[in-house]
Amino acid sequence: MPVKASTEPYADVWCDGLSPERCGDFADSCIRLTYCDGQRFCASRHNRPSDRVCGSEGTRGLAEPCCEGLVARCGALPSEGTCEPQAKSTDVPMCLRCGDGVCDAREQRCNCPEDCEVTRSRPRIRYQGARPEGPSGNTSDVPASIKRPGQCLEVLGAADSVRLCLWRWAHDVLGRTDVKELRQAASIAPFTAFDLDLLGCLYEPAGRGRQSPRKQCLETLMLRTKDARLQKLLSP
Repeated sequence: MPVKASTEPYADVWCDGLSPERCGDFADSCIRLTYCDGQRFCASRHNRPSDRVCGSEGTRGLAEPCCEGLVARCGALPSEGTCEPQAKSTDVPMCLRCGDGVCDAREQRCNCPEDCEVTRSRPRIRYQGARPEGPSGNTSDVPASIKRPGQCLEVLGAADSVRLCLWRWAHDVLGRTDVKELRQAASIAPFTAFDLDLLGCLYEPAGRGRQSPRKQCLETLMLRTKDARLQKLLSP
């Protein structure tokens, strides 16, 4: 006997256990989505409204088409640097603003090459994070007195504290924390080249003794720039 479509929410419906075909019978509680490989599945609706006609930027899944100006994309960038269709079998497409010339925090060269891939005609990428104005004041990583990345070294004393401060600025303003990627940016403002060099050194393993990669990098940077502020990061 066919199941009648539901018009009332079912608090005890186990949407993840339903087949895609039966998912629509409980439309108030469940939603039919699509994995990156095209396979349909049923999931809990949670806070997704049933009357939504298009997916906003950052929406995952394909219960409805992406809103105008957005495209549904998959694509993963593993640490090895080779693009993969998806990171895991349960990945779902995301609505992205590809094609606007800006590589934002959700985008990378595997899911949005038209904005994020370095080419001969576009050797520099316009990166933009979720907070272009910088971290909100007095977070755990960035004290309220720090108004630009360069002040991380001025205000903070411990190497790991400076690293986390610079990392937060890069993450929030540019949507990238990898120094190699940041060197491809059309603009790194409010960062300076010195800030990126320092962040790269602080990413190195701390180790023990004077032969640690981090100390060697910091010493080289201090010799090149003559910046005495780096000395405090070399102290035990």
